[in-house]
Amino acid sequence: MTTFLNKQHVYSKIEREDPDDIKHRKAQFLIYKSLNKADSVVSQRKNLWLKLKFYKLKIKIGRRLNMLKKSILLTFSVAKGGVYKQFICQLKYLKKMLVSREAMVSLPPVFS
Repeated sequence: MTTFLNKQHVYSKIEREDPDDIKHRKAQFLIYKSLNKADSVVSQRKNLWLKLKFYKLKIKIGRRLNMLKKSILLTFSVAKGGVYKQFICQLKYLKKMLVSREAMVSLPPVFS
C-alpha cells in the first residue's frame, strides 16, 4: 500500500464502458444542459419583467416629484406675487399721500 502512495503518477485502469452506457450518459448530459438553458431563459424573462416594473415605478415616482416641485414653486410664486402686490399697493398709497401733501402745500390759503 505504501509503495502505491509513494509513486508520483499512479493511474488506475478504467474498464471499458458499454456503448449503451456511453450513449445514456451523453443523453443525460444533453438533457441536463437543455434544462439548464430553459431555466436560464425563464429567469431572464423574470428579470426583464422585474426591470420593466422597476423602470415604470421610477417614472411614476419621478412624475410625482415633479408635480410636487411645481406645486411648491407655484405656492411660493403666488405668495411672492401677493407680497409684491401688497408692497406695490403700499408704495402707491405712500406716493398718493406725498403728492396730496405737496398739493396741499402749493394751494393758496383760503382764509387769508
